[in-house]
Amino acid sequence: MKLKLLIISIIVSAELLATETICRSNNRFAINIGEMSITDHYLSNQEYKGLSFGLDINHTNYYNNTDNRVSWKVYDYWRYSQLINPSYTAMIQYIGGNAGFASHYNWYPVKGLRLMAGGAIDIYGALKTQSRNVNNPYSGDIQINLLASIGAQYQLSWRKWALSFDYLATTPLIGGIFVPEMGQSYYEIYINIPSVLNDVTHFTSFHNRQGIKGNLSVNFILPTVTLFIGMTHNHQWWQANNMNFYIKELSGQIGIALNLGIIK
Repeated sequence: MKLKLLIISIIVSAELLATETICRSNNRFAINIGEMSITDHYLSNQEYKGLSFGLDINHTNYYNNTDNRVSWKVYDYWRYSQLINPSYTAMIQYIGGNAGFASHYNWYPVKGLRLMAGGAIDIYGALKTQSRNVNNPYSGDIQINLLASIGAQYQLSWRKWALSFDYLATTPLIGGIFVPEMGQSYYEIYINIPSVLNDVTHFTSFHNRQGIKGNLSVNFILPTVTLFIGMTHNHQWWQANNMNFYIKELSGQIGIALNLGIIK
């Protein structure tokens, strides 16, 4: 009897889901594997490439339980990679991540389609170690950026099943970064604070900080969870103290989302 009630409950939940379109509260967890390229002129003039491994976590909801127009998101993205130069003579180990808070306005021009536009406050940090740089083998990235973001979601429902396609892209507008001068050690910076702060901190905008990051996912929506596969592309570059820095990533992802509520 209990088994019959459980089966009936699952069927009813699935049929109700087919008439719903958007997850209200959503906790997403994804594992990423792909290729990363890094250029860091503080460590080396060469481009380093290698496999990257990542973990993406984000939590989304609407500000008002009765209004689906304005949403928020808190996220953490982490990456680890071991990268090799073209001549296979040196290696860079990289660990870095982003954390931020985003807000979007949502509108629904036709049934099943949601468009999003908004922005985010993003904090990025990374540590890189180079195997052959004897004088300055370490390089650290610290950035805070105001991002612009746009996105779209299209959902299809058929009987008991629902499938959605999501894409979200961000680009930096303004912010600040930490970049030492060429040959300047972190110990030198430490013992000379605060007199060197003007030399190692820089305002950023379109003239010295550009980039785009996007995520495309296909979501298989079930009554209480969503399973998804996707792809992330990330191209970021910045310039300061006559040095160039570049990160490029293309990775696939697989993950799960816990749907804590849905709305029509």
